Amino acid sequence: VWNTPRTVGRALRVLGTATGGRRGLHLAEEAVETLRDAPADAGMELVEALLAQGRQLLAAGERGRARDRLREAADLAERKGGRRLLALAEQALREGGARVPVPGALTGSERRIAELAAAGRTNTEIADLLHLARRTVETHLTSTYRKLGIRSRTELPATLALTRPEPAAPGAPA
Repeated sequence: VWNTPRTVGRALRVLGTATGGRRGLHLAEEAVETLRDAPADAGMELVEALLAQGRQLLAAGERGRARDRLREAADLAERKGGRRLLALAEQALREGGARVPVPGALTGSERRIAELAAAGRTNTEIADLLHLARRTVETHLTSTYRKLGIRSRTELPATLALTRPEPAAPGAPA
């Protein structure tokens, strides 16, 4: 179908990528804005446009704006189930100097707090036990839920069991 936001956005994205430079960046921005107004079924086109715009911003030296666009592309790709586009967005983020967390990779503090929560401890109990502010415990748990892709405390025990690091083999370097 011609002259719909999806086809116009796609054409602008491709033209912007092919053109490059300041004009290409302007076209990429126009593609993103056009696709933001498109129906929900154009979501993956928006991800591709955000990726293209992010890459062009990186090439233009605008790392901050590039990371914003690439993070938005990664978030949208993850929500829409676009694994290939999510991987491309994460790769572009790394190329732009951003830290990209490994899904399910918890920090030591996050894992310690999550395990206490999974064992039935309240946030206040965890805070007292670890000598932290209750808000710090809440922040770590929120980050843990996001990284593990869960929504509630009741999902913690089973999910943590799946993500528990393998013990080192005897005699293996630590």
